[in-house]
Amino acid sequence: MIGVLHAYSRSNAGDGLLVDLTLERLGRLGVAPADVVLVALDPGSFAEVPHRARMGVPGRGPRWDLVPAAARAAVLAGSAIAGHPAGGLGRQLARCDGLVAVGGGYLRAVDVTSSLGAGLNHLAQLVVAGRAPAPSLYMPQSIGPLRGPVGRAVARALRRVDAVCVRDRWSAAELDGLAGLRRVPDLAVLDLSERWDDVEPPRPGGRVGFVVRQVGHAGGYEDAVRAVAAELGDRAVWAVQTAGDRTKSDAVHYGRLGVAAGGSLGDLLAAGDLSVVVSVRLHGALMALAAGVPAVHLAYDRKGPAAFDDLGLADWCLDVRTVEREPLAALVGQLAADPEPYWDRLAVQVPALRKASADLDDLVRRTLRP
Repeated sequence: MIGVLHAYSRSNAGDGLLVDLTLERLGRLGVAPADVVLVALDPGSFAEVPHRARMGVPGRGPRWDLVPAAARAAVLAGSAIAGHPAGGLGRQLARCDGLVAVGGGYLRAVDVTSSLGAGLNHLAQLVVAGRAPAPSLYMPQSIGPLRGPVGRAVARALRRVDAVCVRDRWSAAELDGLAGLRRVPDLAVLDLSERWDDVEPPRPGGRVGFVVRQVGHAGGYEDAVRAVAAELGDRAVWAVQTAGDRTKSDAVHYGRLGVAAGGSLGDLLAAGDLSVVVSVRLHGALMALAAGVPAVHLAYDRKGPAAFDDLGLADWCLDVRTVEREPLAALVGQLAADPEPYWDRLAVQVPALRKASADLDDLVRRTLRP
């Protein structure tokens, strides 16, 4: 069995995609979903994986289940440190032949909220991964900033993990000197490069999909996005990538903005209804690219610029904190009129990304099957 750690929920299409891509990577080693123990905040959303366990608390803010969740995390971490697995999950993970973390921007401790999330939801799993006798590997993710006592605990625990893959230069700089550190592009970026030959852009003239979310450090950016959408009139559609928890739901945020959700991003892409996507969510943009739809990404943290730079598409990645109507409208208009320069830039990067993907396969194989 392989323990797959730090999963979230299929209510977030991006997180669900990362779980799928992690399982697909393991499948290349002959590891089937039935051979996996998946640890997730919302394990019920991954019904196709037979063996699942809950760790942490979804959402933000005060919750009645914080205390039992903290107790579960303390038992898991404490038993791993003591070398005597306790509890059902601790014993399950102790029997695993390897432990693998789903890619994603989970490990950060910047303020009280992020430190609480990292400590409650992820630190215990990281401690188990580092302390287990089985090999451990963290798929490409963003790590840091790591501040305060939780950040120091995360940094210490990472030293025990056999291989840690980070998808951006800022994370690599923060963890400089870590023995098992690797710089590897996002799993969805690598998957896109592998599937590049099969990507078929839809017919031009479709609608423009907008995916936005609440960003605490960029309040008001939605004004620029709504202005561009208003200029497009009926051609604009507000797409939902993430549902479920109200604190993270795109549809709930659209209600605050006074706009109507026009359907899920996945459904709109599958129907060939979109010709351009503007997405604050990185994996919303990457889902669009995989469907042959050019995307403008409004990045709110480090993983966005890193992914678009790896793709050769840095010119189509804007900082959500400083985005303005005119530059955004110009990019959307250019992509709608002639997306060829966009695809040409990406095509240049495909060979290097395919090599990075093959190198990751080799790292996974060497780590889990030494």
